[in-house]
Amino acid sequence: MDSGLAEVLLEHGPDPLLLLDPDGSISFLNTAAEELFGSSRSQLLGTDPGLLVAEACRADFRSLLAALLTGPGSPTPRPGQPRPARSFAGPFAGSGRRADGTEIPVDITCWTLPASAVPGRSAPSVALSVRNAGRCREPSGTRPYDAGTTAGGAAPRRRTPAAPEAVPESVPGAVTEHDDELRAGVLRDALTGLPNGTLFNERLAAALRRPDPVDVLLLSLDDFTHLSGRLGRSATDELLVELARRLRNCVRPHDTVARLGGNEFVVLLTECLNADVVATRITASLQEPLRVGGSVVRPGLSMGLASRTGGTLDGAELLRQADAAMTAATTAAGATGRWQRFRPEMLGPHAAGADGGTGLRRAVELGQISVHYQPVVSTGPGAVVQFEAFARWEDHGRTARPQEFLPAAEQGGLIPEIGDEVLRRACTEMRPWLAGSPACSVAVNVSALQLRQRDFAAGVLAIVASAGVDPRQLVLDLTASVFFDAGSDVLRQLRSVREAGVRIAMDCFGPAYSALDRLAGLPLDKVKIDSSLVALIQTGEEQLPYFGTVINAAHALGLKVTAEGIETPAQARYLLHRGCDSLQGYLFARPAPAGELAGMMESALAAIGTLDAGR
Repeated sequence: MDSGLAEVLLEHGPDPLLLLDPDGSISFLNTAAEELFGSSRSQLLGTDPGLLVAEACRADFRSLLAALLTGPGSPTPRPGQPRPARSFAGPFAGSGRRADGTEIPVDITCWTLPASAVPGRSAPSVALSVRNAGRCREPSGTRPYDAGTTAGGAAPRRRTPAAPEAVPESVPGAVTEHDDELRAGVLRDALTGLPNGTLFNERLAAALRRPDPVDVLLLSLDDFTHLSGRLGRSATDELLVELARRLRNCVRPHDTVARLGGNEFVVLLTECLNADVVATRITASLQEPLRVGGSVVRPGLSMGLASRTGGTLDGAELLRQADAAMTAATTAAGATGRWQRFRPEMLGPHAAGADGGTGLRRAVELGQISVHYQPVVSTGPGAVVQFEAFARWEDHGRTARPQEFLPAAEQGGLIPEIGDEVLRRACTEMRPWLAGSPACSVAVNVSALQLRQRDFAAGVLAIVASAGVDPRQLVLDLTASVFFDAGSDVLRQLRSVREAGVRIAMDCFGPAYSALDRLAGLPLDKVKIDSSLVALIQTGEEQLPYFGTVINAAHALGLKVTAEGIETPAQARYLLHRGCDSLQGYLFARPAPAGELAGMMESALAAIGTLDAGR
């Protein structure tokens, strides 16, 4: 056959084919192989073929290739002489690993080519033929191949195929196809398709049995409860799937990305020479704005990195270190979108942090839930007219923010108690400032869990009365989803407190709930534009009609508008020019205890003066 025609057949054949150099690296692959593994030729040429199989069966596959590559090459036969048998092994049954991190069942047939068969070779090469097996197999506990001819040149031994519907007796660890599928389902996250915690732990344990570098990156989305409440379940699922895709694109095919549940993901890096670069890449990728459910969001990220050292005992210790580093990143000032590498002091007594429901319940009982406040600036008179209250947990000299302990509070049923404590403290601590002007108010966040209590309205009014505060000076902030997913009893309770004078604000308002005609008839006084939308304003020269539309429509319905997350003068001026009623964010002041009220007001007024000077 003409050599050119042979090359065409190899290149465009339906079966994925690869050729390995004598050193074991990939020197050729055809189009079908590119499509199967989801990587371009330029990405795979010169790389280790072991990276194309899942970690669970990689050691066996590499042993097979090593046996073939170290066997003696066959001499070129003289004319008329029979060609000697080629070293052969197959099929190797395992899981292939695509560029996006997904795994596929494959059968790989391997055989040795003598040096004379490949132009320019002085040593034998190995050819691979890959078939998508179309079903899961259990790679552990079985070696479904013989390594063929070895250095001794023995004839190859082929595994006898199993009869249909039967379990091969020669493979003690074999299981039925149905059991394989069940196992695959149990080890995968149903939403994202990523490995779950069980499979991650298996791979981490396997990695730690080898001498190569091992790094673990643990990450979570900041304020996930708030975010999911704003987006709704369907859009939140879209967000998690997109984040999973971005994470897979940030790592190599043989690294593992897993979802531990909720808003937590974990990455296992093996044989990585610079995990810090990967952490930086992940941070940059996940902070890029993304559109889900009609909303543009830029989720905050906290991430901890831990690397194996000579003293690392097991995977649990490495995960504990990564968790401590993630907590440190979460609590660091201005740490949104930051990551930190583990340091031993992070596991000290001051890093005890949110130690679960038991410690949190004790904190509630001991009065360790405190409140920090952030000023809200009116764009009309240019004055501080409101403070928003934020829960904090004072634990062993360390202050934990809501995203650190609210998940444990939800699981432990402590949200109502914490909500009441924050409302009681806010009314009591802010009463002297509120007494200065009836136009002043304090805003307190309320969750859907609190609203499900039948006596919610009566409880709020009782706390306000006991603190001696005018109900008209209290604002309850609720996420948009509470209104649109609310039952009649929730709306009844909101109308009840509003009739008593309490004002109601819709927090985290964004495009997902931007059908403004839906606001008519709701017990509502204000909408608060979400900080993720404000973050889209960079220079102040952007053409973003959304803001003008929302502000004008809200005013037409008799509602006030506050913009959250103001961090730059450009953002503040942009919203001022479009008629926004009030602004809130780090530009004016960060949340602080009630004892620092005067300093926060001074900081806010200074920022207002800067804005006035720049108009």
